[in-house]
Amino acid sequence: MNDRHRMILEELKSKSIISIGGTEAVSVAYSAAYARQRAGGALRRIQITVDSTIFKNGLNVSIPGCDEKGLDFAAALGYVCGSTDRRLMLLSDYGPDDVLEAKRLLAHGMVSILIKDDCDKLYIETILENEQNVVRVLVLDHHLNVISDEVADCMENLGNLHKPLALDFIRSKNLGLEDFLDFVNHVDTEALSFIRDGLRYNLALAEYGSRDGMADSFTRAMDRYGVAQDMVTYTQHLCVRACEARIRGVSLPVMTAAGSANYGLAIYLAGYGVGSCLHSDEERILKAVALSNLMSLCVNSYVGSVSSVCDCGLAVGVGTAVGCVYLLGGDCGAMVRSVKNMLSSVTGIICEGSRMSCAWKVGLSVAWAIKSAILAMEYEETDEEGFWADNLDRLLENIAQIYRPLSHTINQRIVDIITGRERER
Repeated sequence: MNDRHRMILEELKSKSIISIGGTEAVSVAYSAAYARQRAGGALRRIQITVDSTIFKNGLNVSIPGCDEKGLDFAAALGYVCGSTDRRLMLLSDYGPDDVLEAKRLLAHGMVSILIKDDCDKLYIETILENEQNVVRVLVLDHHLNVISDEVADCMENLGNLHKPLALDFIRSKNLGLEDFLDFVNHVDTEALSFIRDGLRYNLALAEYGSRDGMADSFTRAMDRYGVAQDMVTYTQHLCVRACEARIRGVSLPVMTAAGSANYGLAIYLAGYGVGSCLHSDEERILKAVALSNLMSLCVNSYVGSVSSVCDCGLAVGVGTAVGCVYLLGGDCGAMVRSVKNMLSSVTGIICEGSRMSCAWKVGLSVAWAIKSAILAMEYEETDEEGFWADNLDRLLENIAQIYRPLSHTINQRIVDIITGRERER
């Protein structure tokens, strides 16, 4: 393995993390647990400021293993019993007494969640005030990326918060589809053993289902009305079932992709579903998942790790389409065409926060990604209207230029609707 391939592999592995629970809620819990490690004395208050995407995605997310929901409870539970060594699984091991203590903190008004305005990236700032000191922890860009932690004897003595300019790995190394394809064509399968593990985890979640659930109800309805089951619907249902189970708070692990649980479910299960229907061997499926994962990271490098649009329709859809072309035996040109097919059809799906509709959006994106890949094997679009571009980098940059100025405004309006509804209850 050459240095460039080794570098790509390490980036891929660093964003592939085993997770239990909603990623945003767990990352907030992680920041509280991280701050407690530096704390001294009895707790006075925890104040956590997050970007609007973290807020809307975590506001009503279920905490696995109990009946509680939301960022504030996640923060309280992370403070009470969270171990940073467990990373995105830190809310998977707690008892009834921990839940009671977390509820006590909330009842006494010791935990507050604020929203940071004009923030276009993942942002979690935790201030933990104790009897002896004050701790401030900043997580930026990725869910576990603690870039600074400070300790002072009082709030006034905390320094000015400096946020270094993040340098995206993909863009800084000038990596693209051809580099990713070269990597998967040459990487040894054993180096992708973590993807094999991820398939096992994510398939287990897809197999966990309830006859009262949305995905199973839809499957029964399709049978009743004679809708044919094929490669697309089979793969789509795998992804929807797994996403639904996760949103309901099932305490089963997920292998993330690009640091996101929904990314992981869609990318891994799409690769498995299409690959198994095509009778692909395990090596080809593992490499297809790796390629999809890398292309999703590439899209995020243009539009950012948080956005007002549904990332499963954008980054995951693009990644899945490319992985499907790989499974179909297509070349780099067909992969580029699949990206164009995907972006010209589902661009602009709005993210309204983590809720059951996420399962439908995942299913929609995966189904259309497979169809985009199939179309790319036979047809090339030549239209250059709208945001279209013949160059893949330029096309992604065009998309980013649309999203960046709108993202905060759209997110703010969604947050206003959500919080207004919460106040009315």
